[in-house]
Amino acid sequence: MKTQVLIAALLFAIVAHAEEDTDKTEPDDFFTMSFSELANVEITGSTLSPENLKTVPSAVTVFSHNEIKQLPFDTLDELMNLVPGFQSYRSSASSLDYPYSSRGRSIGTNGAEILLLVDGQRLNDPRTGGGVKLIQKFPLMYIERVEFIRGPGAAIYGSNAMMGVINIITRSDVNELAAGYGSFNRRQAYLLASQQIGDVGINLFGHIDKDDGEDYHAQDGFNPGRVDTDDPRDLADFNAKIDWRKTHIHLQHYQSRSENFYITNHLSNDFNRRDAEFNSISLRQDFDWESIASSIWLSYSRSDVRSHGQLTAPGALTAVSDPPSNDALFASPDFDDYEEVRVQWHNDWDIDARSNLQLGIEMRHIEAPEAIAENNFDISDIANGIVPVRYYGGLHATTPVQAESSRNIVGLYGQYQRQLLESTRLTLGLRYDDFSNIGDQLSPRVALVQELNDHHTVKLLFGQAFRAPSESELNLINNPVFLGNRDLKPETVQSWDLIWVGQWPRTTVSLGYFENHFKDSIIQTGTGGGSLQYNNTNQGPTRGVEVELYRELNERLRVRAAYTYIFDKPDESFREADQTASAIINYRLGKWNANVTAIYHSERKSPVGGSTSTRITLDDYWQHSGKLSYNFNPDWETFIQVKNLLHEDYATPAEGTNLTDGVPNRGREILVGMILRF
Repeated sequence: MKTQVLIAALLFAIVAHAEEDTDKTEPDDFFTMSFSELANVEITGSTLSPENLKTVPSAVTVFSHNEIKQLPFDTLDELMNLVPGFQSYRSSASSLDYPYSSRGRSIGTNGAEILLLVDGQRLNDPRTGGGVKLIQKFPLMYIERVEFIRGPGAAIYGSNAMMGVINIITRSDVNELAAGYGSFNRRQAYLLASQQIGDVGINLFGHIDKDDGEDYHAQDGFNPGRVDTDDPRDLADFNAKIDWRKTHIHLQHYQSRSENFYITNHLSNDFNRRDAEFNSISLRQDFDWESIASSIWLSYSRSDVRSHGQLTAPGALTAVSDPPSNDALFASPDFDDYEEVRVQWHNDWDIDARSNLQLGIEMRHIEAPEAIAENNFDISDIANGIVPVRYYGGLHATTPVQAESSRNIVGLYGQYQRQLLESTRLTLGLRYDDFSNIGDQLSPRVALVQELNDHHTVKLLFGQAFRAPSESELNLINNPVFLGNRDLKPETVQSWDLIWVGQWPRTTVSLGYFENHFKDSIIQTGTGGGSLQYNNTNQGPTRGVEVELYRELNERLRVRAAYTYIFDKPDESFREADQTASAIINYRLGKWNANVTAIYHSERKSPVGGSTSTRITLDDYWQHSGKLSYNFNPDWETFIQVKNLLHEDYATPAEGTNLTDGVPNRGREILVGMILRF
């Protein structure tokens, strides 16, 4: 409490000083933009057409690059915690797994209920349906604008846009080089380069981020004792965009490696490791036919994930193995070569000055090969209760852990927008999806936006969305931890939103109420044999309120804050906090820029004792971070950023049930760097 009072006093002093000498400001970039321009920042992910915060028929939070660069964060999962309704936190699946959720609804750790788009292309993993395993740490320095859309988006995007959409637009026409060094021997560097050659525009982005990890004295997972471990990370990204008139090609590559820290809830130094890689290429061709703008998309993506983990303590299988061995059980499942091909034809027709119609068709094909695990004890024997369990001595690729499968998806969608009156806007949307071997779904959408006057707008939104079960949920086999279920049906949600938006020359406030009702939810339930299986079941609703504030106190000082209170959520979402809050304070003085953020999460639950119904309560926590930047000139900038400024010791929920303390998180992290623009 003393810390909070001290920070509040400091901020009050800054505000008072800023009010005194506003005239001495030397604004640039973010501060040269008028507040009305910020309030009317373009939003395209909700309707595939430009909207602003007042007119967009969704609950949306937007961050532009000029805001992002002032924050003391590096990756998308960190930014999410500044968004009302969104939560992201570290799990025990790996040191790079930061599951994210929207509005208190999260099942598992894959984030499959939220669709991730980068420049219009899906980045969700073809195997799990989510983006957590492959693109855990999307770099913020590559983002021009990111839109966090809360609520159903299936009327346009189909499956996975069930609880929200994250729409990322990447930077172009930038030449920038940066390097940084920090805590845990962290080395970070990135390059943005652009070149115009005649009618051809080329934009390149490369990024590496490595560190040696923090030291922990953490719970073993196999017994009550503790062991010393760390969490080294290795991230690399490469993107290329090539534009020629109305032809656009985009290549994306993301890879990561994490070591030593928890893999599936257990520690095993020098063996635990997870490697992930995602590659994609897309081609978009635009056409204009009088009042109709059309585009055809072709894209291909491939994902590879390989985990190395210790699953039992030494000696656990001595009495039931053949030949008997005191070794621990080690396994390395290989989930490689998962592929998705996508074709989409989209049309945008401006019927007249007051209405437009959007129509499209999307076809996707997913190819999931058989996944084989290397193991020293045969894990299929363990999963199926076969005794004695075969012991191989070393790691041998003997056990299928996911059956081969393929899937075809066809989606047809339409959206009609009409300006009924000068201050009344109606949006109607409908999408039909057909999934091979699963069935079909209809996803309707109705939104009414009413501007009461220049300052007040009210939105009433309804939508129905779904998520088809992923390949892993359907086809995991011979797995002592998780089992698939080929009888799964898609899960659906019906969502209502009532939102008020108030805008004045220096202030924007939004207050929203949401309510979600689920059907056939895909839940992990116990099999009675110690493993979990995916099943359709009934699930309670989520209800809550979201508040967001933008305030320009003067030309130097701006504040942004958010608060979420989820007063009703499913019991299965016990890992999610009921209350979250955040505040951003940015202060500019000449060539200096100072930014302080604070993020709050209320108490969470974590399962223990071998059952998800037995839980401990993890303490609530505040996390403070800061960044100080100095611009030598328009081309040179230096900065120092500090995450977890107060070195808060806090834990987040575990994926499994064997960690009685939750998952430890990193302490204070410092990064010092330079940015060169050329």
